Amino acid sequence: MKAKLIVFSDYICPFCFFALMRIEKLKKEYEIEVEWKNYELHPYIPPNGAPKHFLGKEYMDVVEQSIKKIAEIENVELKSTPFIPNSHLALEASEFAKDKGVFEPFHKMVFEAYFLEGKDIGKKETLLSIAGELKLDTEELSNALDNHIYHTRLEEVLREKILYGVIGTPTFVMGKTKLVGLQEYSTLKELITQTKGR
Repeated sequence: MKAKLIVFSDYICPFCFFALMRIEKLKKEYEIEVEWKNYELHPYIPPNGAPKHFLGKEYMDVVEQSIKKIAEIENVELKSTPFIPNSHLALEASEFAKDKGVFEPFHKMVFEAYFLEGKDIGKKETLLSIAGELKLDTEELSNALDNHIYHTRLEEVLREKILYGVIGTPTFVMGKTKLVGLQEYSTLKELITQTKGR
């Protein structure tokens, strides 16, 4: 039986993008089931996005220094953008992709669109373009986003967030163990081996 790793994540969280990279590496070493929970970290960001320092200049300066160091470790060059998009539509679109059986590629492409290509993932057009690359029915997705068909799923995640005591992203849950924030690869490996040993 595969060990199950639950990850609470948001597409505007750079540490969640790094978590994806580390989890992809983990899956090459271990047989694990990963369930991503689409958790909207900053729902108060305006629909059209906000300047990067909307969350506070000093805070963002510290975060960006941390991001830069991790990006060097992961050997990835992130695209600097002056804005933070509202992630609600991207999270809803991700739920649509789950239903269509293409969650993993869609999930990765949304992260890459924002962090590697500097695209605005808060715009429906960006999400439809990604969906089109995966041969999804873009008209169906457009309708789902316009009518917020998947909004209730995001609300369910908010309830689960309370249940698991999630206070930030990424949050990793495996068995009875919860780890908050981006974890070292070695820590994630240890989490899996300890859980499998129980």
